[in-house]
Amino acid sequence: MDIFIQVIENKLMKVVDFLIIVLMSSLVIMVFFQVLNRFILHIPAAWTEEMARYNFVWVSLYGSVKALKMGSHLSVDILVETMKSENKKKVINFIGGLLVIVFSIILTVTGFQYMIGNFGVDCEFGPFPLAIIYSAVPITGILLILVSMVQIFQQVVSLRGDR
Repeated sequence: MDIFIQVIENKLMKVVDFLIIVLMSSLVIMVFFQVLNRFILHIPAAWTEEMARYNFVWVSLYGSVKALKMGSHLSVDILVETMKSENKKKVINFIGGLLVIVFSIILTVTGFQYMIGNFGVDCEFGPFPLAIIYSAVPITGILLILVSMVQIFQQVVSLRGDR
């Protein structure tokens, strides 16, 4: 069971890595194009500014999934470091994982509501639905839930192995 979960998680993280690379590359290209148009050709392209903002948000959201997976997400280490016992540290990390799941559920539900509320609304730069752009929020919430659940599962297996 543990190997199956790791395979799924690895494939999921490869998709997240690919999304981050594509989004970051397109962000650089769009900003370069915008600077080129504005300062050299003197023809500002408003759509590049708006899309660059959306790409930046998407990179940040999907980057938070990667950061959580790598263990470099924002955390309060002082509480964990003051614990002497490894089991107590694992329990604190377990509770932290549960809190991430609760936050991610709120993020997912709110994101879906916001996304659904924007069906039929187009972006400023053209006939592109805002619902697609806002879909990054609930997708990120679901990914955060999945990564946290895998980490909690691994912590439970680790706690059982220490006995």
